[in-house]
Amino acid sequence: MHRHSEDHPTRNEEEYFAKQNAELIKQMRSLLDEQRRDIERREHFMKCPKCGGDLKERDFQDVKVDVCDRCHGIWLDQGEIRLIRHIHEARGPFSRIMSDILEIFHHPKTGDATTPPR
Repeated sequence: MHRHSEDHPTRNEEEYFAKQNAELIKQMRSLLDEQRRDIERREHFMKCPKCGGDLKERDFQDVKVDVCDRCHGIWLDQGEIRLIRHIHEARGPFSRIMSDILEIFHHPKTGDATTPPR
């Protein structure tokens, strides 16, 4: 018969502590992954997807758009596209050029705005 002593943990104790350690490692890995995602997000926040330059918010017809200081690209997110479309519809024919630009973001099957390719 095997007796439990302080020097020799039982198999159940070993399994218990192994599970505890595995769970702790899993939690720590999850936290580390989340921290890495946050760091990566901050490094890419307000950066131009084309050249990596800094994006600055600029006002354009009551809409804030992101403009690259380096390549002068203009970047719109889903909400900005929706707002421009709303302004366009509320003001009547804004311009043929704006209609053509908005049509780029129009999904051909659903009619919903699409996310621009990256």
